[in-house]
Amino acid sequence: MGEATKMKDRWNQILHLQDRFYPSWRSNLPRTLYSTALAGEVGELCGIITHLDGGGTNNQKYDNSMILEEAVDSFIQLILLIERSGFNYGDFNNALIHKIFVLHKRLEKKEMQQK
Repeated sequence: MGEATKMKDRWNQILHLQDRFYPSWRSNLPRTLYSTALAGEVGELCGIITHLDGGGTNNQKYDNSMILEEAVDSFIQLILLIERSGFNYGDFNNALIHKIFVLHKRLEKKEMQQK
């Protein structure tokens, strides 16, 4: 099983859980709920990094594994926002492939300009 297939399976598992426990999420909840949740999760991730790098005033203990936990929470909220916006895994994957192509071309151009 390829990595893309595995990721699509994870994506679908997240949707299955959301559909099971929040059946009206696709139609009744505003996208702002998911964009705000995504911003909150990314904020938690940034806060952890701030503390791990020596900043912040909170005395809570932080460890590097918390980065992955919050990154996964952020990715879940991103998936829900993408789906709630009318897109799916295939759309996301195609956009990702295109973005990688664009970045590759941009970096090749930059590399050529530096020579």
